[in-house]
Amino acid sequence: MATVPATVRNAFLELLNDDAVGEAACQLAAQLIGCADVLPFEYCEMLDVPAGTTFGQAAQHVRTSLGCSQ
Repeated sequence: MATVPATVRNAFLELLNDDAVGEAACQLAAQLIGCADVLPFEYCEMLDVPAGTTFGQAAQHVRTSLGCSQ
């Protein structure tokens, strides 16, 4: 599992706050696939995923929900 720069993780959190969609959201989420850092609890609740979910897992969840191409 990889560590992703804080700037990318923070951009992902902003994406979640803004309910962003589209190719830009898909591309941002793709940058987090494999990230082992744990998503803050409030974002786990927002996405309805278990506490302790990683950014990578959350990014895959978002990509699936947005219908992003692989």
